[in-house]
Amino acid sequence: MTCVAPVVFDECGINLCREIKIPECLLEENPCTKAIELKVIDIDFSIGEIDGSCVETLPKRPNCVRVTLSKLKVRFAAKLLDRHCRVLAEECFQALYLPDKDSPHCDDDTNPPSITIDLYAPYGVSYYGECKECIPCINYLGFVEGPDRNNELRQGIGCQGLAKVIDFDLDDGCMAVGLSLYLKTIYFIQYRLKHAGPCCLLPHIIIM
Repeated sequence: MTCVAPVVFDECGINLCREIKIPECLLEENPCTKAIELKVIDIDFSIGEIDGSCVETLPKRPNCVRVTLSKLKVRFAAKLLDRHCRVLAEECFQALYLPDKDSPHCDDDTNPPSITIDLYAPYGVSYYGECKECIPCINYLGFVEGPDRNNELRQGIGCQGLAKVIDFDLDDGCMAVGLSLYLKTIYFIQYRLKHAGPCCLLPHIIIM
């Protein structure tokens, strides 16, 4: 018996941080807010846009790819919590990470204009596009349902993210949000499994 399972061939972690302004109306409607819990639900890597992220093959290193991250449009789901960790409200919002160097949120140490890494990718990357246009892409494995190419486990370059509120100031209505990105090269590999025959599910009969 054989099965096909996803295998991570290479992985790299990146930590970013920026300040995000909390909508005043959200805090006014929930004055008992003491903490905020964040979840990254989707990332648009701006591939194909000017100065956006890109994936390049390396001529002298056929088993590796170079990934440049820039202009990440990160979507968060935020839960406002009271002092007893009860959920007061939930809101979705978007923030830009790795912005242009002229952006007020750009910081060379915590949120630079771009980051470039090399990943081991022996079976290549995934593409999107039509006809002769094939654009190497990055797939984010998140929590948004829709017809786009994100949020499904696919072969090639994949990404997952975690967010955390590092500092929270209720008076100024600002929070410092740390973002951890995990870039991976994922491929489906076939394995042989020992088994004792097929599994058969018998219907349950209930006698009243």
